Amino acid sequence: MKFIVEAFDKENEFPDFEVVLPDDCEAQLAEIMNGSLPQRGDEGYDLNETQLSNIEVLAGKRFNDEKHIFQLTCNVS
Repeated sequence: MKFIVEAFDKENEFPDFEVVLPDDCEAQLAEIMNGSLPQRGDEGYDLNETQLSNIEVLAGKRFNDEKHIFQLTCNVS
């Protein structure tokens, strides 16, 4: 499974960018998300500030800002 953080513009709610997470991150994500991982691409989980901060460490990049709403999704590939 491929986990992705999607960023939506807060003003118009359109998708703006996405961050693809490392392939081997499922165990770390499960811990960050308290066991609630998306299983299908059509469901997204809103991320809080703590989760975003931990996922940024996992992704190895900073992307959180106040202009976006962030959701964790999953694509099977």
